[in-house]
Formats: sequence, structure tokens, C-alpha cells
Amino acid sequence: MKKVLFFDVDGTLVDHGNHIDKIPNTVKKEIKRLQNKGYALFVASGRPKAFISDTILEAGFDGYILCNGAHVELNGKMISKRPLDKKALKKLVDILEGIKSEYILETAHHCYLKPEYEVLEAFFKTCDVDFNQITRHFNVDDVLEDTLKVEVNTKDENSQMIVDYVDGLFDYDSHGTDNAFEIYSKSVSKATGIQEVLDYLQISKENSYAFGDGLNDIEMLQMVGHGVAMGNACQELKDVADEITDSILDDGLAKYLKTIE
Repeated sequence: MKKVLFFDVDGTLVDHGNHIDKIPNTVKKEIKRLQNKGYALFVASGRPKAFISDTILEAGFDGYILCNGAHVELNGKMISKRPLDKKALKKLVDILEGIKSEYILETAHHCYLKPEYEVLEAFFKTCDVDFNQITRHFNVDDVLEDTLKVEVNTKDENSQMIVDYVDGLFDYDSHGTDNAFEIYSKSVSKATGIQEVLDYLQISKENSYAFGDGLNDIEMLQMVGHGVAMGNACQELKDVADEITDSILDDGLAKYLKTIE
């Protein structure tokens, strides 16, 4: 029976905070073993593909669920792409520019950041992002139709204005601060992306696995037959997980993958 596995990136496959900047060889070995059995392995991330590091891309995953589920692809073929509503997004951009807030537009394969947006530029330089995938000079209206997600940096006093507009139109995460947001479609999540993959591959929920460590992995773990929290996961994720493996520091992912036949 064919199986499918979904992996969060930060804190699951790699952990830059603990200097695990590449996928451990033990995990790579298990990835190859499972693929040789005919199983499909997916990365599931809030990031756009332009922000997926070479160490992840070179691992040879079969597919990707990206931009919080707005982008789903398998073997280089786009299964699903759900851009933000263009009219509502245009108004959001006008608001952001009116209050001089920085933003980056993220599409399926490229990102767009104005050259004067130095705060976001400095932030992304700390995130293992390939700046060759970021266009700095562009016409905003040409990009809106394909935008899957927007990331915003604003002054604290402007945060509520953004929330007031976004609320009800889009979903958003605030990155744990009051001045940084990820804005994406209300109709997508890692879970919706997983469902699209299960339907496309005609694989039952019982033969699906997901691995994660953060709050944004809760729906993903609840969607699959086997939701596995890393030992370093937040307590909220552990509370909904079917199983908990060891932390990334103790090679927990490889240990669990070895049990899958």
C-alpha cells in the first residue's frame, strides 16, 4: 500500500537555532529508503519555493506544499495554486504604501521586494534566502494576480490598521510580534494542501504521516492518519499529536522514519 509523508522544515528537517543547517545524513538515508519503496515525500512549509534552501531542494523530495497551502506541486507539476483576491490585495498594498509599511509579494516561484525596503531585506538575509530569487524593481500591478502570500513589516502604531483591514478578508499570522505579519488566503492551510495531495494520489488518510514542531503544524498533524510531533515541539502540538518522537537534536525524525515499513 502506497504511503505519503509530509515534513515541516524549521525544527523538523533542520534547526538553524541549534546549528543543524542541513538535513542529517540519517534522515536523508531514510528519505531515500522510503522513496525506493514507492512512497511520496512532501515538504510542507509556510515559505514560498523561492525561500526553500538548497539543502532542502537537493534532498529530492517528491513534492511541496508551500505558502501555507496556497502552492501544491508534485514532481515539478503544479497541482494547485490559490492566489489572493487581486482586488482586496490591491487595496491592502495601497494601505501599506500609504502608511509606509514594508512588504514582500510572494508568488509560486519568485518574490518581489522594493529596493528601499531595508528592514525586510536585512531580515531575509538572516533566513538563508537566495536573493537571486527576489526581484527588486517591478510593477506592483503586474505581480498582484499571482501573489500567494504577503509578508509585512510595519510600525507598532500601524498594526491595528492592518489587522482591521485584513480581518475577514485574509488569514494572517503575526510572527510573535506586533509589527510583522504573514498574510494569506482564508481558504488555504497546510491541511488543505495535504487533502489535495491525498485526493490527487488517491491515498487514504490512514496511510499518511506528518511531522512538525510548531503551532502552524497543528492542522497538518490532525489531517493525517499519523501525526508525529518532534520532541522539541511546542506543547500545543504535542497535545494533538498521535505520537511524539525524540527531538531533532536526538535524531528523532530518523528514529521514527525507521519504523515505517
